[in-house]
Amino acid sequence: MTEPLNLIRLVGPALARGQQQALARPALVPRVRAAILERLASLQAILDLPHIKTYLTQQKEFLVVQDRPGFDESLGLATGFGLTHDEVLAYLHANILQDMSASNPVERDGCTSWAHILKAGGALVVKNRDYRGEHGALQQVFLHCDPSAGARTLLCVGSLGSPGAFSSGMNSAGLAVVDTQIGTRDHGVGWLRYFLMTALLRECADVDAALAFIAAVPHAGGGSLVLGDACGTTACVELGHAQAPVITRSMTSAARTNHYLDPQMAARMVSPCDDLSDSSPLRLAQVRSYLAQYGNTMDVAKAQALMASHQAGASICLHADAGSQTQARTLSSVVYETASQTLHISNGNPCNSPWTRFALPKLAAAAVKHTS
Repeated sequence: MTEPLNLIRLVGPALARGQQQALARPALVPRVRAAILERLASLQAILDLPHIKTYLTQQKEFLVVQDRPGFDESLGLATGFGLTHDEVLAYLHANILQDMSASNPVERDGCTSWAHILKAGGALVVKNRDYRGEHGALQQVFLHCDPSAGARTLLCVGSLGSPGAFSSGMNSAGLAVVDTQIGTRDHGVGWLRYFLMTALLRECADVDAALAFIAAVPHAGGGSLVLGDACGTTACVELGHAQAPVITRSMTSAARTNHYLDPQMAARMVSPCDDLSDSSPLRLAQVRSYLAQYGNTMDVAKAQALMASHQAGASICLHADAGSQTQARTLSSVVYETASQTLHISNGNPCNSPWTRFALPKLAAAAVKHTS
């Protein structure tokens, strides 16, 4: 069991907020550098390929033109943690680079995500973050505030050394977004999902605005998004590159795991290579059945119970093998309440870790530990 998280406040323009991460947790700087450099070392054969070098250069050029805040924040991370900007950007593209290399084994990060409209208003937006084990020590909750960009603040869950909504986030308007990893052969120059999620929270107040943003821009491809807002709107988006995003709105709930549901997207999906991905349809069925069962009675406690559940061969709460340091496992579970702009998070497996609550309108106060 891990300890509850404390909030990291990042204030100022994007470059400064990137640099502030290292200053906020100086004792963890060596571990951030090690996690990024070891990830890159595992990709070295891919990184030396000419078409991969060209792609990363094109992505960097795209970023500086289309998402200057994302470019600046990632540059700030590089300088803060003593890395080159190119190293940080290659690390952020790691899943895509593996998809693009047929000769390299594909790592399959997990995640189970859903959103459900509440009878009392707003929605719950929920995710189990199934990711590489070394990120357990790097996981943090960040408050982003850029006074020059207006009053909207962002509450994000991610890893030290990674930008913005690297795993999930919610803004002070009540828009929340979570993602899942899905491998695909449909990649190209466009918005990387992590930069996209942060931009949606920065630029959009609700799901409708976010979907309009997504539909209007090119994407790097890969993964899915689940969104919910304070008005009680939910949606899923499946992301490709050559194929336009597949947007599914719902009047009740929306859920995704680690496979595409759209037939055209699925035809280009990278085949599952381990038990985590093989469980994806079963986990999705569990979530849908649970949400249908509880319907209008869904609440935070029920959401937490679902995300802490275990089922042979398809556990929503994922545990790594004993002694494994890098194997994927559930690093955290998040439940965003969009109406009250409140985050509930377990730092570690939700079945055995304490939950901490952060409320955006009350961020001047300390986070409140609770056991619901």
